[in-house]
Amino acid sequence: MNEFIKIVLLFFIYSFIGWLWETVYCSLKARKFVYRGFLVGPYCPIYGFGILGVLYFLEPLKQNIVILYLLSTVLVTILEYITSYGLEKMFHASWWDYKDVPLNINGRVALPVSLFWGISCVLIVRVIHPKVMLFEDFLSEKFGILLPIILLLLIMTDLIYTLGNMQAFKKVTAQISTAIEERKQELETVLTEKRDELSSNLSELKETVSEGINERKQAKTTERNSLMEEFKETPAIKKLVTHLNYNQKRWVRNYPKLKLKNVKNPSEVQQVINKNKKKSK
Repeated sequence: MNEFIKIVLLFFIYSFIGWLWETVYCSLKARKFVYRGFLVGPYCPIYGFGILGVLYFLEPLKQNIVILYLLSTVLVTILEYITSYGLEKMFHASWWDYKDVPLNINGRVALPVSLFWGISCVLIVRVIHPKVMLFEDFLSEKFGILLPIILLLLIMTDLIYTLGNMQAFKKVTAQISTAIEERKQELETVLTEKRDELSSNLSELKETVSEGINERKQAKTTERNSLMEEFKETPAIKKLVTHLNYNQKRWVRNYPKLKLKNVKNPSEVQQVINKNKKKSK
């Protein structure tokens, strides 16, 4: 029983530390508060599983820092790859993408990131974990089996809610995608006429080839922004976006590399959701 209490408490402690790390890092990077985590609560289970794996399999090797580092790097890399693959197959969405990072494997893991995780694991095993154990001992003595049971019920409720939430999210985003494509078809004739008119005006205005290219690029950007505004103001699309709850909008807003596999135009769907979110503030 004591071992069960210890495992559950350590899992939640490190899941919270992982959530705290990601939230602080991403908030500083974005210069605004970014609530990370797939689940509603302030915990990232991948960190809990990862650190527990390192502690139970590799802590006996903590005196050999080189072996500890290498095996930690391998272990967390495998876990990150499996988690990325599992989330994509389960929810038809990828939550992170390392394709712009050198030496990546299918965008799921990347060597520079894995090397960083290895350093973090060594730091946790040799420096942080002894202090965490003091906190875990305090919680065990203070609350016994009650706290682990409450925490497990909490995360199970959170998981069930999130799974249902994700199914609704997939349905609404697919509907938004369809509505955008339908609106595109409606606007196709008008946009073609405007494009031809704009092209004609640019031909008259350009004095050099380079100036003409720059003007065309600027016109294309303006057209793209206007199109996004048009989608945002389309009643059918606005109505669908209002069906998204806070947590679903948070996924889109706080995971810029989130890729929706069930929609034809994921980037446009994400932009429309974000633009409607900004307007509602």
